[in-house]
Amino acid sequence: MVDTDVLIDVERGETTLPRAQLFISWISLYEFLRGRKDFSNAKRRLEEVFTVLPPTNEVLERSVEIYRDLRSRGEPIEERDLITGATAISFDIPLLTRNRRHYERLVDYGLVLLP
Repeated sequence: MVDTDVLIDVERGETTLPRAQLFISWISLYEFLRGRKDFSNAKRRLEEVFTVLPPTNEVLERSVEIYRDLRSRGEPIEERDLITGATAISFDIPLLTRNRRHYERLVDYGLVLLP
């Protein structure tokens, strides 16, 4: 699964996508599109390349469980990162991101980070 920061790097020509089946979470799609004037065209192009993973009940439950546990330990995480990580965990798909620091706390919950 590809994180928003990687999508931005690809768009800027700073990196390329791996040759594999590609996934993004719906929250990453939202993050990428929200500031674009041409968001409909960009959405269509992304949906041609990526399988967009939806906010299933399992994603919701995982997000809540992780949020509550991290909050109880005084280790909050940004909501979009939490949902992205919970999506990757729920669908059992590794996450490709530049922001490893944002996601390292989720490894204990089953998140696999790609190098």
